[in-house]
Formats: sequence, C-alpha cells, structure tokens
Amino acid sequence: MTQKVNGKDIPQEPYQVAAQVSFNNFKINMENEALSVTNRKIELKEDKYAAYCGTDTSLPANVQHQATSAYLIYRQGDVVHQARYHHQASIASRVTAPDAELYVIRAAIVKACSLPNVNNITLFTDSIASARRAVNPSVHSGQGHSLAVYCALEQWFANSSCSVTFVMVHSRFEWGPHHEAHEFIRGLPPVGGRCMATSLDSLCKKATATCLDSWSTMFQNKKYRGHNFLLLQNLNRGIIQPTYAKGGSWLGEVSGCLLVFTRMCQSILGHAPIGSYFQ
Repeated sequence: MTQKVNGKDIPQEPYQVAAQVSFNNFKINMENEALSVTNRKIELKEDKYAAYCGTDTSLPANVQHQATSAYLIYRQGDVVHQARYHHQASIASRVTAPDAELYVIRAAIVKACSLPNVNNITLFTDSIASARRAVNPSVHSGQGHSLAVYCALEQWFANSSCSVTFVMVHSRFEWGPHHEAHEFIRGLPPVGGRCMATSLDSLCKKATATCLDSWSTMFQNKKYRGHNFLLLQNLNRGIIQPTYAKGGSWLGEVSGCLLVFTRMCQSILGHAPIGSYFQ
C-alpha cells in the first residue's frame, strides 16, 4: 500500500527502511573517534561490494550568494564519482546549513544506489542530524530531498543484504573522505542569483532574526522594558539584548531554582515577578 506525498508514491509504513539503516555518532574522545573512523575506512577499502562517500557544504557570508555542496564516492580506495558546482552543478541555494547538508546527502545516496554490485553504502558527514532527516519522509524543511532518498533506498533495499551506514566525522579532524570533499569544494567561486530557491527552515530563520531585531529595538524604549529595568552588560561591555534562546538573556541559568529566580527578578525589574509595572 502506498500513498501520494508531493507527487511521489510513499509506503504507508514510512519507516520500514529503518532496519537496514544505521548511524554511528561517536561520543568518545578525539583520538579514539579518529581511530574508529579510520578503521572503518580500511574495512571499506577491502570490500569490493562497498561504496563510501564523503560530503561537505559551504555557506557564504554574503546573503546574495548561494550555498554550495560537494560529494565524492569511493570504491576500494578510488574515487568513482564526484560532483560539485561547475560542470556537474550541486547548488543548494539560499538555505540553512542543515538544509545544504541534507541536499548533498540526498545527491550522494541516490548516486551510490545506482552503482552496480554495491550492497553496502557508508556516508561520512559532519551533520548526523541531517543524515537522520534524510531517511525521515515526514513533513519537514527539505522533505523533497528525504523523499528522493527514501524512494531510492526502497528500491535498492529490495535486496535484503543491502545496508546504509551514516558516520559522524567532526570537521576539526580534517579526516579522509569528508576532508577531501571539503577541499574539493573550497576552490569554488561564489555563486549568485536573482531568483534563488530557499527552504522552510531558511524562511523561519529569517523571520526569527527579524523578530529579534524588532524586539531589540522595542527594548530601547523605557516604556516597553520598564523605567526601573536594570541594564546588565555582557563580557564585551555591551548591553545585554533580549533573546528567547537557551532560556533567555537573563534567567536561563537560574530557571531551575525558584528562590534565585525570584530574587533575580526583583533585582532586575525593581519589583517582584508579578503584575505589570511599566509606568
């Protein structure tokens, strides 16, 4: 049984591929992690039925430029396919970093599934969250990429011996296939565009930034923040601005202690944390 999602036939059991997909998110010290992924690479180089991929993305500082993505696919130590912007365009457009990572994971997995005599795909990435999203066809930013991955894997998994493994590799290691993908993309020139595509997360990020800017502007008004509000400074001697992240600008570290929370509110606001005292 299938159902139509964005024009694609998706099984009503959307997580049936999970049994053949695994994730390796190392949470040990740097030396052991580097050794573990290196040993994994050695095993893959000796397996003639394995393909392994390195992926990376680059987000420009200039909002007028597009994010770019690159991947390399190896078999027994040799690059058998690679893609990036220029002749084989892999442009992720104006998106967030996780969106760009999801895009390149989709491109690498779909291509690897098309290679002959492959029953094991391993992908090295520095964004394990995007890798998990790649095999989750539910509604989210970049869902189209996840659906493409899901459809490719569903056909490829018809052979029950096939499996996919996503391995987390921190960028600071500058390790193996992941670093080679990073170097592969570094020399690309900035790519602009007049009508660039975007993503849901990118739009949400932009809306959030706009709201925070408006909040900071309103915070400058004494009638908004209160005449007795205690203006605290950060480590750079700038006035702390309001934010919703990590419990807020002032009370994020003390929200678990009611007594400290109450006393801090009294100190900053000039009154107990009840009622409205703006005038």
